[in-house]
Amino acid sequence: MISYKENIEDVLRFSSWYLNYYLFSLKNIFNWKRLRNVESIIIIDLKYIGDLIIDTPMIRALKKEYPRAKISILVPEIMKDVLRGNSNIHNIITADLNSIKKLSEEKYDLGILLYPGNKKISYFLKKIARYRIGIRRPGASDKKGDYLDRKTHPCLKWKHKVEDNLDVIKTIGIETDNKKLDLYATKRIDSFFRENRISKKDFLVVIHAAPQHKSHEWIQDRFALLADKLIEEYKAKIVFTGAIKDLEYNQEIIDMMNHDAINYAGNSIQEFFAMIKRSDLVISVDTAAMHVAAGFDKKVIALFGAGNPRVWHPYCEDFKIIYKQEIAHTRCWKHNCYLKGDRHMECMKAIQIYDILKAVEELIKS
Repeated sequence: MISYKENIEDVLRFSSWYLNYYLFSLKNIFNWKRLRNVESIIIIDLKYIGDLIIDTPMIRALKKEYPRAKISILVPEIMKDVLRGNSNIHNIITADLNSIKKLSEEKYDLGILLYPGNKKISYFLKKIARYRIGIRRPGASDKKGDYLDRKTHPCLKWKHKVEDNLDVIKTIGIETDNKKLDLYATKRIDSFFRENRISKKDFLVVIHAAPQHKSHEWIQDRFALLADKLIEEYKAKIVFTGAIKDLEYNQEIIDMMNHDAINYAGNSIQEFFAMIKRSDLVISVDTAAMHVAAGFDKKVIALFGAGNPRVWHPYCEDFKIIYKQEIAHTRCWKHNCYLKGDRHMECMKAIQIYDILKAVEELIKS
């Protein structure tokens, strides 16, 4: 159920986007520039793992349109390994002081602003790129980019973020039907599987229980019961993934279980990718793991509450969404639940173990 508060925010989100776009169009009605001779491209996306993964269809389409162009992307320093191995990208630049200083001396033919759209980043892009486009669908209060030559045309339809990214390059006439994600695991973890006696014949289930945002959190003891059920019914080997900060959270779940499971939190991004690539099924709250699973075309079950699955669902063939919009307050977009008392986190509490087990059965049969 979407509350009146979320409906009002939707109106503000779309209204601010349309207003910004048409003011921009009026301002630039006599200042349209033409894009020519693209030999170098810079993309700015200072977000997280999932955001960078869903950039890859856009990057591939750019490379197809401009095969001789060298494509660089500016990412947060801790995200430098997310796009490693992608042959469409010439250079992955990290947003540290030394790299930014060197980048400020470069000149690019085309600049693409995805996030953030604030004035500081927009001005930086203006200094290094002669032609600039952006930005993917913004929120109501998000900055929408300055000093751009083309802005994404607004629309009232909810689209997946992959589609939002492709809308950015539609502004310069690039379209594609190939929307598959590109992801690579460059790290081998064979020794880990040997040490933990996991063979290729084993049914390996990766569970990513720890959320990036508190509002995406499911209940720990339900994860423990779910993992036990998967072991008992499917003889599954269970691995819990996460960042270093999630080690204790995962261990609390494992300590509630009747059977053994592995706590794989705290490994590198590429080791995390390698684990999901080897898996047979991924079960994740609304966070990066579901996009990694989609990138490797794995069977994936994603648990949604505060987020919008139409915008962020795993972009692959075999996925199931558990989302209780009929009986609970959902899609508030908040990082922390603002409901009180019994209604606190009702969107995630409404998800039951049998919902996920049913999805597992359906995916296995498929």
